[in-house]
Amino acid sequence: MNGRKMAKQKGFTIIENVIVICIIAIVVAIAIPPYRKMGINGNLKAAARDMMSDFSFMRERAKSENQNFSIAFHQDNNNYAVPGVANPKSPAYFSRDITITGTNFGATLTFQTRGTTSPPGDKTITLANGLGSTATITIGTVGRIYVSYTFN
Repeated sequence: MNGRKMAKQKGFTIIENVIVICIIAIVVAIAIPPYRKMGINGNLKAAARDMMSDFSFMRERAKSENQNFSIAFHQDNNNYAVPGVANPKSPAYFSRDITITGTNFGATLTFQTRGTTSPPGDKTITLANGLGSTATITIGTVGRIYVSYTFN
């Protein structure tokens, strides 16, 4: 060794680096599908909350202006018309796979001057996404609005 001390090498070998990269790749591959699903279901939640806010706004507007306001649903076009808004609104704004799958009151939801709905009874609007998850928005007779979700 010629009188010299051999310096101790510090650092990682290429094999150690490859193993760490492989472990990281496996963890990422396992984590991506749940995050993707969470994002798709998050879009459904956002669409339902937006629709709920439109209903709340129309309910309050009917009470404050002392006149009836109606929201017209066009299930075939996947949109609904809100009075005072130039273009129809659509839950597909949040994600193109979100659709209005049904209502239990026909095509028109009317808020009366006291904030109640017409005709009496609970009204429901159901939205669905491409995963088969649903959001059911319920408007009670007295105008209480809430949403329930079923996630797949």
